Amino acid sequence: MDALVTTAFVGTARQVSNATTTGTPVDTLLAKHQGNEMERGLLLAAGAWAVYRQAGQVTEHLPTVREPAAPETLCTCSLQVAKLLESMFAGEHKELLLEALERMRQASLRLPPSLLPAALDVQSTEIRAGLIAVLGERGRWLSRFNPAWSWVVDTLPAGEDTLPADAETTWQEGTTGQRRELLRRLRNVNPAQAREWLAAVWKQEKADVRAELLKTFDVGLAAEDEEFLEKALDDRAASVRAVAPPLLARIPVSAFTERMRSRADALLIPAAKKLKVTLAETLAKDWQRDGIEAKPPQGVGEQAWWMMQVLAYVHPAHWEERSGLSPEQLIAACPKDWKEAMLEGWSRAALLHQSASWMMSLWQWWCSPKASASSSSLSLAEIREVFGKYIPQALLEARVLELESGSEAWSEALAELPMPWSLDFGGKYLQQLRRHLHSLDFTRRNYNSYYDNWYHTLNRAALALPPAYFAATLEPPLLIKQNEENNTNWQVEYWQEALNTFTEALRIRQRLIEEIA
Repeated sequence: MDALVTTAFVGTARQVSNATTTGTPVDTLLAKHQGNEMERGLLLAAGAWAVYRQAGQVTEHLPTVREPAAPETLCTCSLQVAKLLESMFAGEHKELLLEALERMRQASLRLPPSLLPAALDVQSTEIRAGLIAVLGERGRWLSRFNPAWSWVVDTLPAGEDTLPADAETTWQEGTTGQRRELLRRLRNVNPAQAREWLAAVWKQEKADVRAELLKTFDVGLAAEDEEFLEKALDDRAASVRAVAPPLLARIPVSAFTERMRSRADALLIPAAKKLKVTLAETLAKDWQRDGIEAKPPQGVGEQAWWMMQVLAYVHPAHWEERSGLSPEQLIAACPKDWKEAMLEGWSRAALLHQSASWMMSLWQWWCSPKASASSSSLSLAEIREVFGKYIPQALLEARVLELESGSEAWSEALAELPMPWSLDFGGKYLQQLRRHLHSLDFTRRNYNSYYDNWYHTLNRAALALPPAYFAATLEPPLLIKQNEENNTNWQVEYWQEALNTFTEALRIRQRLIEEIA
């Protein structure tokens, strides 16, 4: 076979006539079909050799019969649900798969055996997380026989935060995913023991494993963890060093927290309801040891970048105590030249320390027209989306309704809303959508659905619309008003196709709810 591969790579013109021999009975067969064409001989030899190898393979012998899957504890979903899931795994309306899996989990249902291979082949991390609960015992058992399905083994069986009976064996012999999840559970019930487990194996672990395991200190974080985390600041691997600072910053009494507060106080000095900024001229080595990166993102100044990182570690309440100002007043007091770097630093700090009052104030500022320019290293959409996870949904929806429907700002805000939408918002969206469809003028010069923000909201609405509005949306269905001029406009076909996809997704969601219920 090596000779065949060599000939294919080098070329038949550079090989001698017997270059296609294999040293097997295949050569005898090929000798009967000798010709003057080396290329034909090569192809015949390769094909015959492939068939010869397959026909000559010996069936694998198992010394022992493999242990069967454990008895199932969940009921199989209905045939109708299975058919819907099969089409989603095949790519049809795959955006509905997460909702379908979550509804199955809530109903304590599992996938039928016929769908397990397709489910185990899924690559999306988000969908895999939803699949874990519905694979059943056979799905977990099957995943052990294909390396590509090892992601299932990396996840410990569900069970709140209880430790499995073989916890210590799993810690010593399990995969990185299993050990990380095990350490996280142990941190929740016994942080000290979890810290001891990690300290015992710390030096022998690879850098990426050390980083992953150290992230579990996010659970049960306490002052007792400070010594271990301080040592991690000096780790030889940058990935490990990057994990420690956010954790140390969340320990109020840590030396790291005090160092960052001192640096921040030197950078920002409250004075008569204003903030005076004094930027660092150079980046000291002790700043770099504490996780302050020297090189800024493209388009961001070095000094602003250093200041933003320092502010990101300091609890925002510190500035209220130091200045006597509210979050809103402090935001207003930011000097214009450094405002966005300061606000991004405070935004990161509000998220790190879960400061609800600061999140609300900062979210309102990022949503205002004053924040029209891009921030230091994140886009406005990214910042609003992150904060949106912590803002009450009613406030988020109220903001969307205040914006001009169909505008770009409205479209971006709509995309950031949590799903599903509330009944009130879903009803208003449908009212406005019907009004927009009625007002569409396809004879207007240069109209293009690609630039129509309403057109691009349909995919999101298909996932977010509350089930209570399914019937009203499907009967009668949403249609484009037809007339003689519209009948020949290709934009009408685009819109109607999008509306058909929208209503079909709602129909599938409705069937899922009915079948699973």
